[in-house]
Amino acid sequence: MKVGPTDSPIVIGRIVSHHGLKGWVKVKSFTRPPEQITEYQDILVGKQDRLTQFRIEDYNTQNRNLLLRLGGCQSREQAESVIGADIAIEYNQLTKLSAGKFYWIDLIGLSLVNVQGKEIGTVYNIMETGANDVIVAQYEQIEILIPWIPDVIRRVNLEERMIVVDWQRDYLS
Repeated sequence: MKVGPTDSPIVIGRIVSHHGLKGWVKVKSFTRPPEQITEYQDILVGKQDRLTQFRIEDYNTQNRNLLLRLGGCQSREQAESVIGADIAIEYNQLTKLSAGKFYWIDLIGLSLVNVQGKEIGTVYNIMETGANDVIVAQYEQIEILIPWIPDVIRRVNLEERMIVVDWQRDYLS
């Protein structure tokens, strides 16, 4: 489990295929909106243990697909060599947010505490669903799914590394 948000690069997308003959790649962006990935000119490409720095030289959209041209990637063959690779950035590249705002990565590792003060788990992922986002947490050997809605999420305290939720332990069984 990740100890904190600054420990390792943050994956913000994945290269899914090459596009054309001149080194362009098709990208699945994990940012919202998808084009926001292009705000980071310097990116890391590869897998967590072997990342190489690239610069985004250009981008385009075509039929809802996001296309990138990476520095040093000038041919279809070079583009093929990065298919399946993650696109990542360092935590300090993220835009600073105003008070009360946070990135999902900031929530990983936080304790979930219910309004009665009982710890009910630790956040290890957040899923985007059609209706609302969902916290994925672990309590002992049980995976907990908690909807990110105002009736449930009462307070996020990054300094205390805690999220207060209106949720009971007996909801786990």
